[in-house]
Amino acid sequence: MTEFVEEDELPSASPTHRWQSHVRATALIVAPVISIGCAALAGYFSYAVINTKPPTDMSKLAISILKSGDASPEMQAWATDALGIQTDIPMVLGSIKPVRE
Repeated sequence: MTEFVEEDELPSASPTHRWQSHVRATALIVAPVISIGCAALAGYFSYAVINTKPPTDMSKLAISILKSGDASPEMQAWATDALGIQTDIPMVLGSIKPVRE
């Protein structure tokens, strides 16, 4: 049979040992919760990006501004920026290079 030991004979747990056991238990619980939370956020943002509609009205407006002959230069600059057209690239046709002054 098992003999009972008096409480005075048992070593008491040190505060450091108790603190370490609490930290271990917390780490075992918190790590999976953080992982699941990050996975849920990644799924949410993926869903949001996939289901957003492109701004078709903006591109239609920009194309109509570029087609019109009476649009101001500021509006034409906005339209080329909205469509992503680069206008600052020098054009080189074949072996003809632009003359620089």
